[in-house]
Amino acid sequence: MDQAWQCEEDFWQAGIEGRVAEHYARVLASDAFVVVPDRVLNRDDLLQQWQDRAAWAEYTLAERRDVLINGETAVLSYRVSARQVDGHPYTARVSSVYTWITGWALAFRQHTPDTGSDPRLAPR
Repeated sequence: MDQAWQCEEDFWQAGIEGRVAEHYARVLASDAFVVVPDRVLNRDDLLQQWQDRAAWAEYTLAERRDVLINGETAVLSYRVSARQVDGHPYTARVSSVYTWITGWALAFRQHTPDTGSDPRLAPR
């Protein structure tokens, strides 16, 4: 399960380094999707939308919870606080589901922004 958490941390770090599309290409399951306010994005949508996305300046993950199901599925839940380089803050509850293929692959992620957080900033 530590490896699934590492994938999640790598996603946020990739957002700082401007390499989310590269990260997603490596860890997304072929039929993966992400649910954000007003949208559901599949793998191809996710890879494309990160091409022109503003970078994150910083992030913190808190209130971490996880559960391993049947030894092949990890469900991660946490609260993220992030700030884009232009100063816009984003806070949300995030749930991610990883499945074991030849390593942990992201199958599903959902962002539920906190009240007052701009849902358009949701990292998809």
